[in-house]
Amino acid sequence: MGELASRVNREVNRLCESGVSVDVITISDSGYLIEEPSPRLRVTRINSPVSPHSTIITWLAALNVEFARFAADIYHSIPETPILHTHDWHFAPAAATLKNALGVPWAVSIHSLEAHRSITPNSPLSLCISTIEKEMSKECDAIFVASSYMRDEVLKNTPADPGKILLIPPEEPGWSREVLKIYRSLVVPR
Repeated sequence: MGELASRVNREVNRLCESGVSVDVITISDSGYLIEEPSPRLRVTRINSPVSPHSTIITWLAALNVEFARFAADIYHSIPETPILHTHDWHFAPAAATLKNALGVPWAVSIHSLEAHRSITPNSPLSLCISTIEKEMSKECDAIFVASSYMRDEVLKNTPADPGKILLIPPEEPGWSREVLKIYRSLVVPR
């Protein structure tokens, strides 16, 4: 489990402890699997139906189709309006599609940007990822960041509306309460 997975795991557990039901859709290397480790948490592991892939972009493009399919099934199986919450850029194309097609509110947590991760930020791959990040920052309804440094970096590197960038450090005791308040503000009942 990498650093991003550990962060997401902590945040999901805190939301579940607050009484929220959470569906996590994540990547699997070994087929499809649905786990229900607690009454409030269901984890669906998906893999790419297409193989091999020449780049991370083609791999994630195929995964985004599967992500959208599973998320749409969840949307149609529950009576309340769900909140779509993604982390970084990986599932931004599917999330933007679901937001626009189904009217699902979309929040994104930005932990890092391609400008920080890449040693060659002007390569075609990095420019592609940066473009996805820029589109994501325009399309989503809320952007969560954990530090003022990351808020400033999102403002510097994307066209995000400053009003939708929300500084909520996950270590703060009131993190769940603040996130749930923002989720409620985004939901328009069906």
